[in-house]
Amino acid sequence: MYRILLVDDEALIREAVSENVKWEQYGYELAGSCENGKEALEFIEENPVDVVFTDICMPYMDGMELSEKLSEDYPSVKIVILSGYDDFDYAKKAIRYGVKEYLLKPITADEMGDVLLALKTEMDKERKAEQKLSKLESAYRKGQKRLYSDTLLHLIRGSRADEETRRELKKVGLNLDFAVYRVAVAELDIYVCSSALDEERKKESALMAFVLHNISQEIVKRNKAGEVCQGKDHRTYMLLCSNRPVEFRQSVRHICNEIIAQMNQIMHLEVNIGLGSYETELENIYKSYEEAEEALEYHYIMGGNHVMEIETIREEKNQADVDKMLGELALHVKENDSGKIKEDFSVMEKTLRECCYDRRSAGVVLQRVVDMLDELCRASEMESGQRTAFKEEILEKVLNAGELKEAVDILGTYCVEVGGRLDNQKNVGGKKYAVMAMDYIEKNYGDCDLSLHSVCSYLNISASRFSTIFKQATGMTFMDVLIGLRMQKAKELLENTDMKNYEIAERVGFNDSHYFSIAFKKITGKTPTEYAKEMRK
Repeated sequence: MYRILLVDDEALIREAVSENVKWEQYGYELAGSCENGKEALEFIEENPVDVVFTDICMPYMDGMELSEKLSEDYPSVKIVILSGYDDFDYAKKAIRYGVKEYLLKPITADEMGDVLLALKTEMDKERKAEQKLSKLESAYRKGQKRLYSDTLLHLIRGSRADEETRRELKKVGLNLDFAVYRVAVAELDIYVCSSALDEERKKESALMAFVLHNISQEIVKRNKAGEVCQGKDHRTYMLLCSNRPVEFRQSVRHICNEIIAQMNQIMHLEVNIGLGSYETELENIYKSYEEAEEALEYHYIMGGNHVMEIETIREEKNQADVDKMLGELALHVKENDSGKIKEDFSVMEKTLRECCYDRRSAGVVLQRVVDMLDELCRASEMESGQRTAFKEEILEKVLNAGELKEAVDILGTYCVEVGGRLDNQKNVGGKKYAVMAMDYIEKNYGDCDLSLHSVCSYLNISASRFSTIFKQATGMTFMDVLIGLRMQKAKELLENTDMKNYEIAERVGFNDSHYFSIAFKKITGKTPTEYAKEMRK
């Protein structure tokens, strides 16, 4: 069914045409009707149509202007003008804008039907031609894609002679003249973990593998980093190449991690990627491929969602130990636990020795300790210039250390120092906030809207942090202090004035005298009236 839109500023004409033409009989559905060209364009933006029947004289935008806009922005839309004017100038403009018919009102239902049938015949031919062309293009692309994939796989796996491979590369338009190459093989975790799949699962997993290939191709192409193809084993093969060897390592890792992240986000699936070594000769790419395949075997140990490089498997294992070690050290520095800090550095020294780290590798770990200390100093609100000087001082001493033990001892001393700074900053900061809060409460206890939130807003501090440091500094909660102060002020007023209970309640921050009486008795064991009588005897 083709969709049609009526455009005429006269409602009676729109209704008459809508009701008198049997649209479905001619292969159409009436998508809608509009009063003018402006409204019609807005409608078409949201509701695509195939044919527009339009009047000429309309407010805001006439039929000629609408035809011009449609010919520019929606050239496939067929335009038919229904006009009460037999004007040659209008007809010339209509031809210029590609209008199919120029009909004079009034028009009969049969005349309308003839026009609709003629338009349908024309559109049917166009649609068939488009479909035929689309099929031809699809078949061509499919053949080219298969040739491209086969050629790239033969190159990656080294299964063809060099000269033959180069001829095939030229045939599919692949230019692979680069300084450095590296092969990556990506596989969905579903294939890794399952030795056998039922037929339904195979179809589903094949679609998932196709998505992996498409995402990988999009990311690699966007980064201009090489070529991608899919094998019959549903794995995605990437030949990554660059003329910038120095930046290549980082860009390869970034690409692989982005592929994994997008598969997680879009398909909620885990992906394993194996990376081979770097090669500088096209003929040696197969070596990188073999290493990438071998790297994938480590998924059993490392699990899904990993980029695996053979040369870094052991390093990554040791790195996990280092991460845990540094995490515990940071916690103990924050807690200012000098005993634990000493134990942490003892473990660190032992770990570095057992892992056979050389000076460079050990230096990387020690640098991370320095960076961690720098971040803690930032948290302690140490001034930027002072922090920079402090970091440079530590680095200089560590780098000049003659052996590992000396460097570790230096860092241990500085960790204890930073822990002390943090502890002192917590105490000083906590007392400062507590004093400011007590002063604010003293001045505003009579405000019935005084609350933890208003105090925190005044101090510009979160409620959770304020509650913690206030309790540490005073030994009481905010509400304990506020109620206690209000009760103390109420006692003074009961002892020294003749004010009524409701007046005292309002004075000390209660907007409900009944609740005030209950709170007062809970604190003193007496009602306000009983307390006043007792104090005035």
